[in-house]
Amino acid sequence: MTRLIAALDRPLPQVAVDAWNLAHPVGTPVTACPGCRPEDDAHATRIVTSTRSKATVLGGHTAVVWVHGHSACIALSHVDVRTAATDGERAEMLHLLVTADADATTPAFVDLRKGLTPERVR
Repeated sequence: MTRLIAALDRPLPQVAVDAWNLAHPVGTPVTACPGCRPEDDAHATRIVTSTRSKATVLGGHTAVVWVHGHSACIALSHVDVRTAATDGERAEMLHLLVTADADATTPAFVDLRKGLTPERVR
């Protein structure tokens, strides 16, 4: 009951941000629609991407998150969570985590505690 009262005392955008951050960690696969949603404008842009930040309140009035491939934040109302990574995203994760060359600009990161192998990334 105390949590409910505390939530009701917060501005609505902060409640949306807290709920988003609890359910969706940084790196969550999303489809983002900067500007307007496709159902409002047939020419709206859709970005198949992932989040690169936690959600936050912008200017005290809008719940937003930053995504890869777009320089500005996007309102949470214009972000849809995808259930799975695309083939390209899986290939990129495999390369970055397991198979990066010694001379690559981005090193491979291997979690030896989990025994990360190419099969585990797929």
